[in-house]
Amino acid sequence: MTLLELTLPGLFRQAIAEKPFRLEVKDNILRIVEEKNLDGDKCQWVEISLKNQPSVFCFSIDFADKAGYDTTFRFFNTDEKTSISGLRSKNDAIIICEKDGKAFVFLIELKSKDTGKYLQQLKLSKLFVNFVIDRFNCIKSINDNKLDKHHGFIKEDIEFRGILFRCRNRQDKGGTSKKILFEDENGLLMAYRPCHECYPLEIFLP
Repeated sequence: MTLLELTLPGLFRQAIAEKPFRLEVKDNILRIVEEKNLDGDKCQWVEISLKNQPSVFCFSIDFADKAGYDTTFRFFNTDEKTSISGLRSKNDAIIICEKDGKAFVFLIELKSKDTGKYLQQLKLSKLFVNFVIDRFNCIKSINDNKLDKHHGFIKEDIEFRGILFRCRNRQDKGGTSKKILFEDENGLLMAYRPCHECYPLEIFLP
């Protein structure tokens, strides 16, 4: 596949290493599990149906090795006394897809009762996605001998959407089939849904 043929899902499919970062999809279902929440009454999992989504790629950068060290950002300081708090923060899963020629990036986080700094996690992962896109655009512009910001992927054509899956509460309305409305929260379109359900990806798309 040449650079000109790459879609945004295709770019990340080529760019992201298979293990452990690519998320497994079985029978068109992506199951996202929060390993830290497997005990007790917590938000443990959510499923996203990718049926009828021909151009989609799913991955995560939220991994640690057997010793507990960050797999993704090894170059950051990990000393608890001297490191910058939150610098290595990541979210649980990222889904990249296309609809009608427009690219969508879904930043997904699972939280229990304490939602914590979910917005920070999602926005930092948005920066990571843009980091990959910027590097690709730089390569393409140099290969084309044109330092033009419109060579490669145009940022304005990519829409980022954050989804926080959490334990069900009184504010949660609707089921798993109605279109989900997103609202701007400090510069990121956000939606909030209960975990332990299976949602078709299409209800999160416009």
